[in-house]
Amino acid sequence: MTPKTSQTTEIKTKPESSVDIDNNSINVSVDNSISASISVGINSNKDTGIEAGASVKTGTVASAGAGMDGNNIFLEVSYSDTTEVHATVDAKVGYDGVGVSTGVDAYAKSGTELELTTKIGQNGVMVNAGASSGSYVGVDAEGTVNMRGVSTSGGAGVSVGDHFEAGGGAEATFEKGKLNIGVSGDVAVLVGLDVDASVSIDTNQIQKDVQTVSHEVVKTEKIVESEVKHLTNDICKTEKKVENTTKKVGKDIKKGLKKIF
Repeated sequence: MTPKTSQTTEIKTKPESSVDIDNNSINVSVDNSISASISVGINSNKDTGIEAGASVKTGTVASAGAGMDGNNIFLEVSYSDTTEVHATVDAKVGYDGVGVSTGVDAYAKSGTELELTTKIGQNGVMVNAGASSGSYVGVDAEGTVNMRGVSTSGGAGVSVGDHFEAGGGAEATFEKGKLNIGVSGDVAVLVGLDVDASVSIDTNQIQKDVQTVSHEVVKTEKIVESEVKHLTNDICKTEKKVENTTKKVGKDIKKGLKKIF
């Protein structure tokens, strides 16, 4: 297959704001930032490829949302007043839902950020919160392994500069057949470290695979049963042939003895 090359460019120079209200939730956002980004990707197929990008952003972005998502209550609040530059590389290799992917983000950032996300209800609990302030540079990396229905990911990062950063989160949810368990945390004063880990299990895919295997087992059993019948018939036919041949040999021996005596 011939690799496909793609390129995207986005530039934002005007303020944007929105208010979305429905029967279950309300979301408000204000974006007074200026930003630009470009990315180039090469993909052999949907599971294998590499993409590199660069972006720059300066200004204030704030949003808040609350409401009901099914039988779950959610609250989301974020504020960012930063100037930042990012250089990213993402790569993945895989086939038919099995593979690995990795991503690296090198950045320089100055400003203040606040974030809170929580979701509580029948599907479990998910909480994330964080705050940072100052000027710093850093690198974050993350890797994921997918094995048809089970996905495991881990990440780590380091940052250096005159800044303060603290945050963390945890998740244990089950929604639409997917079980997600994860933890994250970071604390930084001058030098910062953060580590994330999560596991996602798609029980829907596992159920499909079990059904497929069961179907193949039944097919195999029928094939084996059919082959055993054929083999049994062949053995019976062989036994009859041996019996008939033995009788014939016996008769021939008797005739030969009569002629001699």
